[in-house]
Amino acid sequence: MDNLLIPPEVSIYIGVFVQWSFLMAFLYSLATSINNPQKQAVWLSLVMVVSYCLSTIIDIYNFSYIELFCYDVITLFFILFLRYYLPEKRISTYLLFGLSINSLLFLAMHIDVFVRGNYEPWWFWSLYTVVINIMDIIMVSIFFIKKDFLRFVYVIDKLAGFIMRAKQGG
Repeated sequence: MDNLLIPPEVSIYIGVFVQWSFLMAFLYSLATSINNPQKQAVWLSLVMVVSYCLSTIIDIYNFSYIELFCYDVITLFFILFLRYYLPEKRISTYLLFGLSINSLLFLAMHIDVFVRGNYEPWWFWSLYTVVINIMDIIMVSIFFIKKDFLRFVYVIDKLAGFIMRAKQGG
């Protein structure tokens, strides 16, 4: 992996910053929920911090995108499991969206680099680099903002209502 868009030396610092951000999100969620019986954000942030910290065992100099894909898919399952038991919609929707996009991009990069054997950077690699980092920022931000700032939940609710009305009418 000599032709990466971001060198491994820089990727390490970005990864550490994202891990630190999820740790801060966990601590913030824990601190703000001390006198509150609602602990959904604490559990969701704990899943994210554990997932991102466990991914540090990947050697950044010798990794495969399929490993990152597997980490995200496992984390998706944990969040879906928690979503079933915890009546929290906003944070889990943002996490599911971000992890889904990240896992699809990891899978696409795996196919591009390891299956197709492409080692020449092209526009998709730039898109991958930007979108992965934006999704991480969005997932961290939802723990602090705690509002539907990108209107994901609103759009999903509207779409679900439209589908339900279409099923009832037809």
